[in-house]
Order: sequence, then C-alpha cells, then structure tokens
Amino acid sequence: MTRIIGCGIVFLMLQGCGGSTTQGSKNIIGEPEPKTETEAVIENPVISEPILPSGAVTANFITKQTPFYAYVKGVDTSLGVTEIAFEDAAIPPIRIPETVGASLSSLRFNEFESDLLLVTAKIKDPNFNKYYLYQFQNGRWELVVNRFAIHKSHVSDTLIPITIDPANPGYMLRYYSVFDLDAKSELGYTWRLLSESVPYKQR
Repeated sequence: MTRIIGCGIVFLMLQGCGGSTTQGSKNIIGEPEPKTETEAVIENPVISEPILPSGAVTANFITKQTPFYAYVKGVDTSLGVTEIAFEDAAIPPIRIPETVGASLSSLRFNEFESDLLLVTAKIKDPNFNKYYLYQFQNGRWELVVNRFAIHKSHVSDTLIPITIDPANPGYMLRYYSVFDLDAKSELGYTWRLLSESVPYKQR
C-alpha cells in the first residue's frame, strides 16, 4: 500500500515539472519554432504610353527636334473647313477650306531635311480625294506643291500619290485623274490615272 501511494506521488511530481507546455502553444518539445521570412517585393514602375488621338501620325516634322504627332482636330461643316492640330500647341494649326474631313500620313525623302505631312482630304464630291503636301519651315506650314486630286477608283494601298522624280532633280512626280470620252462606257467617259513632274519648293 505504501509503495502504491509513493508511486502516485512521484507521478504527480513528474506531471508538475518539465512535462507541461505553455498554455496555447502548439509546439512540440525538441522542435524549433518555424521562422517566418518576409520576402521583399520589388515593383517595376509602370510607364504609361501617351494616348494618341484617333488617326494621329507621328514624325520628325522639324529637323533635329523630338518627333510629335499631328491629328485631325475637327471639321467645321458649316464653313467646310478641316483643322489639323499638333501635339505641341505652339505649332500653328492647318485649316483647309472646302473640305469635310481628312486622313494623315507622313512621307520621308532624302531631298528634304524633315518629314513631310501628307493630308488626304475629303471633299463634297465623294468620288475624289484631294491631296495637300506640307513642310514645316520658317515657323509655319507651307505647301511643297500645289494641291491635286485623284479619283477614288485609282486609289489603292500601293499607290503613293506623290514622290521624288528621279529623272528631274528639284521635281516631284505626282498622280492625278482625268476623264477621257469613251463611247464604250455607259457614262460616255472613262477616268484615267496620269502623272506629271512638278517643281517643289525648297528652303
């Protein structure tokens, strides 16, 4: 009997010693507490590209300066004027009379120090496009050659309306449309695409 009581006392003493765990701790004796590592997150800066107006074209319109874009700012239908504006508000706009809209593109030739602005203008006659070729010089936009028109039946993805005339230095070769009388046609005439060499304005 005495031996049983003694064993019970020893058992209780062992329970009260190192065998207990800290309240609420889930660690097992002998295992290290897991370490929580914080990873450094490096975020790359987001560089947002400028949003260009619909139909805008970017080019080196001024020699040795940062390229900027041109766009059709609006059409005054009551006056029949199309306005071409630019990324830099200090650049004077172009207002083209007798037009009801336009699309823009740029042309680059070795004979010119800067890119040229080609305006394909819409006119009241839906069968034709009218073309204006501009160069920025002396602080303003100047026509390189006189305006010209091409019938839409002659317009294609491969047609470049105007280019340098390789046979005549100082001249450009441009296309235009004329009609010839044609008895075989229901209309009595046929539109033909011709070209001519014209001098261009130089600095």
